Amino acid sequence: MSDERHQERMHRPSSRMARRKGRVRKSPPAPAEPEAQALPAEEEAAAPRRFARTRLIPIGLRLTIVAALMALSLAAGAVVGYSAIGDGAWLDVFRPSTWQHILDFVEKGT
Repeated sequence: MSDERHQERMHRPSSRMARRKGRVRKSPPAPAEPEAQALPAEEEAAAPRRFARTRLIPIGLRLTIVAALMALSLAAGAVVGYSAIGDGAWLDVFRPSTWQHILDFVEKGT
């Protein structure tokens, strides 16, 4: 009976933590077949790659998307700052006269 339990325990998969703590010994690796160990140079070159990584979004498009999102967030921040925090109309943010007034105010202060 104890032999059966011992056999059952040996075939039960062990956890990684138990192996690290030394409670369960990892079985030695099975010997590899001699044919599989050494491939001729022709077969190595002819062996297909496991996977070919393709980008879903190319780098140039990623940079364009990031730049557009940054410009959009800058515009949204200006609108919120000028209309919600300040008392101006939200479309006034995009008028050059508003920015000229802001620059004149900043330069006059120095």
